[in-house]
Amino acid sequence: MTEKELYQQIYTTKEQLGNLLTEHWQLYSNMTTWYFWVNLVILIVPFIVLYMYVDRKRIFEVAFYGYSIHILWYNVDGFLTGNNYMNHPHSLTTFLPESFTVSAVFFPISFLLLYQYCTNNGKNYYIYSVIGSFIFAFGFGGISLLVELLRFHKGMNLFYLFLIDIVIVLTALAMTKVFFWIKNTRQPKRFSD
Repeated sequence: MTEKELYQQIYTTKEQLGNLLTEHWQLYSNMTTWYFWVNLVILIVPFIVLYMYVDRKRIFEVAFYGYSIHILWYNVDGFLTGNNYMNHPHSLTTFLPESFTVSAVFFPISFLLLYQYCTNNGKNYYIYSVIGSFIFAFGFGGISLLVELLRFHKGMNLFYLFLIDIVIVLTALAMTKVFFWIKNTRQPKRFSD
């Protein structure tokens, strides 16, 4: 098979997959289903809570941390769903990625607020992040499995989800600390033109 033929087959398969996903959403995840409304709540409520409780004096710091989690989880989730380790069969819409409500909104905002709470109150974030990851993986993830908002394949399980959550929140913390370090170091002298 030539490169052009292989590309055409990939293109055709992706078109078929897109059509199947749209058909599945229209039949089983549309606005008349409870899946749609749960996804909508998972999308909207975290933003309301964020607006009410974010520390406006530290908004850029905590938002950077939350955004780092968002980017990391979004990419990890894209890999996991793209390779069929897990799937989100009932998404909010076909225009957004499958796990948009959880990996792009609910999880990052929850941990952003947890980070803010710990740093404002002198709590050990490492311990709290492990507890939070446990609650998300086994609590929210477990419920999501039971109601089929989430499905696992190829040996994926809640424990792996828990480990991934920990790695993501700690990586985001490290990224935030690196930027704090950069902010607090003297900028090197630049050569003048």
